[in-house]
Amino acid sequence: MRIPKITKRSGRHIWRRRALFVLGCLVVAFLLVVLIDSAVYNNKVHAGITIAGRSVAGLTRDEAAIRVEQSVKEAWGTEVTLKSGSKTWTITPADVGLKVDVKTAVSVAMDITREGNLLTNLGRRLKLLSTDEDVALQGAYDGNLMARVLYAVAQQLDLAPVDAGIAVDGDDARFLEGRKGLLVDRATLREQLKTALLTFRPVEITVPMRVKEPTLVVEDHRQAVEDAGSMVGGPVTLRSGDGNQWELTPEQIGAYMGFVSDDNDGVSTLGVFLSADKMSPFLKEVAAKVDVEPVDARFKTSGGKVWVELGKMGRALDFEATARALTAAALSTTDRTAKTVMIEVEPDLMAKEAEAMGIRTRLSTFTTKYEGTPERQTNVRIATEYTSYVILAPGEEYDFIKQIGPRTAERGYQLAPGIAYREMEDVLGGGICQVSTTLFNAAFFAGLKIVERKNHSIYIDHYPKGRDATATSNGPNMRFLNDTKHHILIRGASDGITTTFDIYGTDDGRKVNHSTGDFYNKTRRAVWEIKASWLKPGVTRIRVTGQEGRSIDVLRTVTAKDGTVIHEDKFMSTWKMITREVEVGVGSTTTTTLPAPTADSEPGATPAPTTGTTIP
Repeated sequence: MRIPKITKRSGRHIWRRRALFVLGCLVVAFLLVVLIDSAVYNNKVHAGITIAGRSVAGLTRDEAAIRVEQSVKEAWGTEVTLKSGSKTWTITPADVGLKVDVKTAVSVAMDITREGNLLTNLGRRLKLLSTDEDVALQGAYDGNLMARVLYAVAQQLDLAPVDAGIAVDGDDARFLEGRKGLLVDRATLREQLKTALLTFRPVEITVPMRVKEPTLVVEDHRQAVEDAGSMVGGPVTLRSGDGNQWELTPEQIGAYMGFVSDDNDGVSTLGVFLSADKMSPFLKEVAAKVDVEPVDARFKTSGGKVWVELGKMGRALDFEATARALTAAALSTTDRTAKTVMIEVEPDLMAKEAEAMGIRTRLSTFTTKYEGTPERQTNVRIATEYTSYVILAPGEEYDFIKQIGPRTAERGYQLAPGIAYREMEDVLGGGICQVSTTLFNAAFFAGLKIVERKNHSIYIDHYPKGRDATATSNGPNMRFLNDTKHHILIRGASDGITTTFDIYGTDDGRKVNHSTGDFYNKTRRAVWEIKASWLKPGVTRIRVTGQEGRSIDVLRTVTAKDGTVIHEDKFMSTWKMITREVEVGVGSTTTTTLPAPTADSEPGATPAPTTGTTIP
């Protein structure tokens, strides 16, 4: 039998096949490990991953969140210690209002072996078999609480820088060397503290500090010491142009000193002066005596004429310039007197600006008259003052309630009859609707755009039919718009009985035509007679005056000079029927009954007011 000869070439072939077989086995084994690993950690956090040091390996997203939340809850009282020398502070998560974002941390943990490509994720899985990876918790703190913690630490540790300066003792002056400051580095500490608290483990932090240079550092101070000595050598007098004068004592001068670094041939040299900021209380006292307020240009009117009265310039104390004058006087060895320095102050409205507004003629006027009580007259006068002398720019709206402001006793308003639900009652500011009604009619006849207007709930027969205008703080208002191309001026005058409003501007040729219809939707006033055992037989007393129901419309057409219609309005007024309530004495203790109401008046009749009641 012949044995085949094995050559070198065939031997190499055998070893290659064996190597490929072994490699294939390894690849299969590796793939099996990967498949098993993927199956075990499918939708779970991979082994080797922790969150804030707590293992969450093998847990689903929800399970990991529950475990971390439980760990946070158990460790909520964990303290972080801040240390600086012998001083310590202990801070808990609650002290800074820490809010932990567990959901984000769990998502990061889940994505470590999932967010990359196949090879990247495979590499991470293999690495986690030998090395753990920790995910830091995310969170946020309450800014105010954190600031309070940092402030408490800084209050005990901060050492502010000291500027170079001069100390004055009597007439003696000596130089004070500047000093660097050492302050808590709040920004760094804030981040360190947040990071430490989110570990929920005891951590000690050395409080970070930062050096702060003084603002004023000088090389030469000799002249400043000499100047300071001269300045406190005696009192200084300040005089104003109108003869007033004030004296600064050496002690005050020393307290008002300020310092600055000047460059003198490349050498930083200390300079001394009297600081306007430090002297502010003193200078305000002077200003109260010497300042003169400017006077605005004003529109003066007489009948239909209007003209501009010139304003006046004002003057005000120039604090900085006066402080420089006092410094010069304090440094003087002969004349230690300074003069106040004034600056001119322009009025808000100059005559030229007023002329350009185009307020040249009266556009409309309207007057109402009603006597009422003395208290009501006071209210009408006050409200007219608040609503008068108003200048509206083109496109600007007049708001009656905003203009008169709060109706309070402090502002002069008194109790007077006003409409309250179904009757007249004493209210603060009662009667001011005479003012709103008068002004509404002035705007009506000026052809301006009416934005808001509503009639009173009770019919008032001394106002034009369908052209009354109520206004209350929490209800209806009276508003109109300056829809002309120029400014308008609103002027009012009242003695409490007769109230007049004029509106001035540029006559652009507007014409106003209006018509008032008849009353419609009339409803007779009903009457309820209430048997009143507390009244003697035959005695009656009106509890609610009541009124008939009715409506009326007022039409207004405003046309331009060329006949174009600018506004076409329909002002509707409706007064609901209010039942008249009459108490009828029966002189017994029987139960009060309310019979069905009956009509007592013909439609269109105005109900007679209750005795003693005043209608505004």
